[in-house]
Amino acid sequence: MANSSKTITLPKTLIKRKEGIAILPLEEYERLKEDLEMLRSKRLAKEIKKARQEVKRGEVISLEELERKLNL
Repeated sequence: MANSSKTITLPKTLIKRKEGIAILPLEEYERLKEDLEMLRSKRLAKEIKKARQEVKRGEVISLEELERKLNL
């Protein structure tokens, strides 16, 4: 029997795995891989920490505030 575009055939070895499996569109899988790469970045973690400190010190303005200032 040929597979139709609405049929997924999985080997029994995958189904019996204790940790389970996930099936998602390739585009979403690629996006998740990119997100994970960013989250593993030590530089990104430092930049986020720095940005949070700037917010606490009041050194940033909201996008709405910036738009109001530019539209004077």
